[in-house]
Amino acid sequence: MNDQSKAKWLLGLVVLTALALRLAVMSTGSGRFDDPDNYLPLARSIAAGDGLTLRGRPTAYRPPLYPLILAPLAALSGERLLAAVAGLHLLLGAATAGLAFRTAERLGLGTMRATAAGLIVACDPVLAWQARFVMTETLAAFLLVAALAEFARGGRWSPCLAGGILGLAGLCRPSALPGAGLTVLAALVVPPGGARERFRRGAGIAIGVVVVLSPWVARNAWVFGEPVWTTTHGGYTLALGNNEVYYRDVLEGPPGRVWTGRDQWLWWDSVNKRTAGMSEPEADRLLRNSVVELARSRPRMFLRACLARLATFWSAVPAEGVYGRATRLITGAWTIPLWTALVLGAFHPRFRRWPGIAVPMAIVGLSVVHTLYWTDMRMRAPIVPAIALVAASAWWKKDQRAIAVSCVVSSTTGSA
Repeated sequence: MNDQSKAKWLLGLVVLTALALRLAVMSTGSGRFDDPDNYLPLARSIAAGDGLTLRGRPTAYRPPLYPLILAPLAALSGERLLAAVAGLHLLLGAATAGLAFRTAERLGLGTMRATAAGLIVACDPVLAWQARFVMTETLAAFLLVAALAEFARGGRWSPCLAGGILGLAGLCRPSALPGAGLTVLAALVVPPGGARERFRRGAGIAIGVVVVLSPWVARNAWVFGEPVWTTTHGGYTLALGNNEVYYRDVLEGPPGRVWTGRDQWLWWDSVNKRTAGMSEPEADRLLRNSVVELARSRPRMFLRACLARLATFWSAVPAEGVYGRATRLITGAWTIPLWTALVLGAFHPRFRRWPGIAVPMAIVGLSVVHTLYWTDMRMRAPIVPAIALVAASAWWKKDQRAIAVSCVVSSTTGSA
């Protein structure tokens, strides 16, 4: 078997593994294809010609891309609708694993590391589990790896095209946009290329993002009388993880406490009363400003909450109060070795140069977002392809890894 045939065979293995695991996950347990964020009602509204509305009112509370994609399926009902969503998520999951494989190849990581990256995406429990819900994680992960694959392709128009895909990712999950911003900055400063080449690729990414976002901004300016670049949900998500009740119940409560129950419902009710009669942008600003005031008045507690959210985002096991012992053991057995490989792979030289640096920028960007905003383990699902690419790079030459670690230590010592 030649190298090309071997690569095709391994790519097929990656794709089939992704399909098989997601089929297994979708066929078991309760709560399959729950729609907690009301994407199906939004899709039905679009399909009916009413635009992005909820209960008859225009909304920007949820991002538009996922309900737009679901809209052609909205005429279906019952099991047919669930089967259609399942089929969509299966295709996206398989494509995400396959693109992780191709991206690793394009970055020059070799066939075996590409296979490792693809299998990590195929088998990741968080990403696979989210395929069984009517939520945006599956689509967001696909869009991220599609952008990384386009960066790695290296064509003349790749920065602009990949920027457009990152703009779509922002219309799917706005938390992708900080990573896009970091990627623009990295493209402007890292080698290879002179100043002109770096500016061209950085500007291309930024233009691609802005062009794709612009129709959404224009629509919101028309509907609400002011531009909304992402959604009107950000203030709520920020306040959900930064309020006095949360601080009291979770940060100052028993270790491992998960915020749920009566106190949370009372807080939700108080928010609804405070924002009653406001437009979505007004309510969004009110909640965001309340968090700014809280951070100013209690900076130490705010910092503590940020660190706690970061720990939750990167937790190796799900919350004990929500998931059973078997689920926690299986997740930990997968995640702990993966995190070890992630740390080792982060020293790979390809991730300090263009286009490889776009991979860690996606990881850092989402991590920063969920240091400030409400988070749990599922929030990291969109960056699983980026994690897989870095982790798969852990197995490189020992002498190169030693040099990389030495350089990091030396630079840290020098800056100190």
